[in-house]
Amino acid sequence: QYMEMNQELEQKLHTGLSSAEVEEKIRAGQVNGDLNVKTKSYKKIIFDNLFSLFNLVNVILVICVILVGSWKNGLFFLVVIWNFLLGCAQEIRAKRTIDKLSLLSAPKAYVLRDGEVKEIQVSEIVLGDITELKSGRQICADAVVLEGECQVNESLITGENTPILKKAGDHLLSGSYLISGKVFAEVEHVGADNYVNQITLGAKYYKKPTSVIMKSVKTIVRVIAIA
Repeated sequence: QYMEMNQELEQKLHTGLSSAEVEEKIRAGQVNGDLNVKTKSYKKIIFDNLFSLFNLVNVILVICVILVGSWKNGLFFLVVIWNFLLGCAQEIRAKRTIDKLSLLSAPKAYVLRDGEVKEIQVSEIVLGDITELKSGRQICADAVVLEGECQVNESLITGENTPILKKAGDHLLSGSYLISGKVFAEVEHVGADNYVNQITLGAKYYKKPTSVIMKSVKTIVRVIAIA
């Protein structure tokens, strides 16, 4: 059994995955893919800020004021316009900041396939790929070291700045960097299962505020508007 394990390891380190195995894993959905979270579109932001109960009430009021010929008293509507522009600007700024949020900066990955080290997109990594990692490269997917030793900096994901020595059998977290050494590691997680993607998806998750104060204010506005 020990000899069989060694032979299997040597086979992985010699050839990696074949093209047929890669295609099979892609069909099975075991591929990294693109996990960018889609935030609200610009049209949606403008629509939500334009068509609100607050704006509706004030539009009705300004129409009533204009109909009775009191144009001067309609100047309050400038505040409504300013509120709309400010709300849009704040949400658009937040959207752009969230869209740029990423802990992965490596555009390419290096994997062993059909006996050759190939350069591929990070989104093309499949489960079981043998990745070649050298000093200065970022780990693009969670993996287990098969051969070699390296020192890893995990400060981006754990906050700990002390280099960590990794040997055969140790786990590598996506998002961390190699600061020395060279290893071949087998990918054990892809897509949303990757540690770095769990952090990024959690940070980008959009949820409407549900605080007690916000609910109370909205209720008051509705009651006053109806009255």
